[in-house]
Amino acid sequence: MPNTSFHSSITEPKTQWLNVILLWVAGIAAAMQFAKFSVSFDDLLAHYQAGATSTGAALSAVGIAGLVFGVSAGMIASRVGYLKVLVGALLLGGGLSLVQSTLPPFNLLFITRMLEGFSQLGVVVAAPTLIAKLSAPQHKSLTMGIWGTFFGVAFAVCGWAGKNILDQYGLQTLFLSHGVFIMTIGVVLFFKLRKNPVLDLVPVTEIQDGFFKQMIKIYRNPRALLPSCVFLFYTCTLVSVLTYIPGLIGDSSLQKLMLVVLPLISTSGTFLAGAIAQYLMRPQRVALMAYFGVAASVIVLSLISGSAELFCVVVGVMVLFLGMVPGSALAMIPTLARNPSEQAQGYGLLAQFGNIGATVGPPTFATAIAMYGLVGLVVLVLCVCCFGVLFSLWAGRIKAVV
Repeated sequence: MPNTSFHSSITEPKTQWLNVILLWVAGIAAAMQFAKFSVSFDDLLAHYQAGATSTGAALSAVGIAGLVFGVSAGMIASRVGYLKVLVGALLLGGGLSLVQSTLPPFNLLFITRMLEGFSQLGVVVAAPTLIAKLSAPQHKSLTMGIWGTFFGVAFAVCGWAGKNILDQYGLQTLFLSHGVFIMTIGVVLFFKLRKNPVLDLVPVTEIQDGFFKQMIKIYRNPRALLPSCVFLFYTCTLVSVLTYIPGLIGDSSLQKLMLVVLPLISTSGTFLAGAIAQYLMRPQRVALMAYFGVAASVIVLSLISGSAELFCVVVGVMVLFLGMVPGSALAMIPTLARNPSEQAQGYGLLAQFGNIGATVGPPTFATAIAMYGLVGLVVLVLCVCCFGVLFSLWAGRIKAVV
């Protein structure tokens, strides 16, 4: 009875760890689309002479696609197929990096950056949906915690290996290396997953309503919306904290150290949240604990005066709690979603809200700090934590899907 044994092997709740790690590497490759321009910002300024504003716009242009098309990406992925979307997005990203490696005119470079946004969006919608499908129920929060570290890891790798490539071989080699890397992982995933029996079971959802009706349904679905709202207030805050808090430290050597250490602490918090959500408590409670931790840390921060070292320690604790928010938000989606299509919609909405937060947060925090200094930062972080706590409590009232 070969069919029976085949069916039983499919239904066994086993986590395919190698495939999960490969999908995580795909996320790192996609996040490097941000990181490669961040690490090479000064070199791009020198080469193109386009000015800091235009070059900065080229850096953030990758986020435009997620800002506009985040929700629809989840809908499209559920119809076309997650693996097709993932592999197509990775190959598109690789091709665009190869174009960038020729150092084309600035206008063309800017267009490639906008198109890279679709590549990045395809990966962040499809990859976590596939990871959740390849994870046993007892490991889903843990694998989502691993997935949530991809952005910080990408920046750390680019800050180390990317900077070395840039310093020794220049811009062209940096972009060429990224192109080869992202295309390679795309090809590997295609051959590794195309005949995977678990992924054959992913249903392709037919969209019966109109496109806009379907989008409204997604926004009104608390299982997709609430994890994204929890995530929104994190992205508002973390980018701003990593950018502006080092400037509030009086010691220049500590400033440089914090620029390196804080992203790593944030990444550790994300993985820690996944582990806690897996073994100790529901992801909604982890998010609640994280926001309370951020609020307590920033209150302590406002009471410290004179000691730069102590200030750095408290900031580190605050960033650790902040880093726990995305780990818990990502773990919420497979916990609450009723099917893979709903998961993809949740990840699409998460990408959209994340881009909104990253767009709105930094100028808001910059204004508050410029006008009121540390007090402005503290008050704004406390306001953010109030909203984070509210949405975490609301999400906690939804019954999880077993």
